[in-house]
Amino acid sequence: MTLNTLTKPHPLGWLPNFLTLSRIISIPLIMWGILSINTQAPHVLGRPTVILILFLLAGLTDFLDGYFARRWNVTSDFGRMIDPIADKLLVAGCFIALAIVVEGHPLFMIPAIAIIFRDILVSGVREHAALTGRVMPPTNLAKWKTACEMLAIFIFLVWVSTKAWMPLIDSIPPIVDVSARAGLTFLWLAAALSVYTGALYFRAALKDEFRRD
Repeated sequence: MTLNTLTKPHPLGWLPNFLTLSRIISIPLIMWGILSINTQAPHVLGRPTVILILFLLAGLTDFLDGYFARRWNVTSDFGRMIDPIADKLLVAGCFIALAIVVEGHPLFMIPAIAIIFRDILVSGVREHAALTGRVMPPTNLAKWKTACEMLAIFIFLVWVSTKAWMPLIDSIPPIVDVSARAGLTFLWLAAALSVYTGALYFRAALKDEFRRD
């Protein structure tokens, strides 16, 4: 086996970054669909099934881009930078659209705002750390936080979809109330993890800053 064979890039090395960028492109489509899902919009994005499929595909790309990048050894600085940004844009975009659907209900708005503010703060902290040559990888709790966010969004999409189907049935199905409560449970759990892990990142950044001073 020659050295050229060992260092030859994988022919699909472009795929992980393509999947990440496709997740970003899907965000306005998902938001548009959420906002039009209860208006009986004629376009395809207004159909509940389409919104659920788009969100699931976006979540799948979040897993596949990292999996392929590690498996094919094609990780890049661009990929490490854009992947968490794509995740935060997806979460923030869905929260903004859902906040309009629930008409700014405090039980939804408070944890959603906490999560979005935390993500912005942590992004700034990581950028500052990168400028000083330090790396702040995500903690296990931060990964659980992301999982709770995605699960909460999916449950709320099921809730919104069920509300859209309600005119077709005689009575309100129990899943409407159950899914709303479950979605709020995971949303508040994600918010609690967001505040806690955000404080950890910020404290670590301050310790390094004082140590350098």
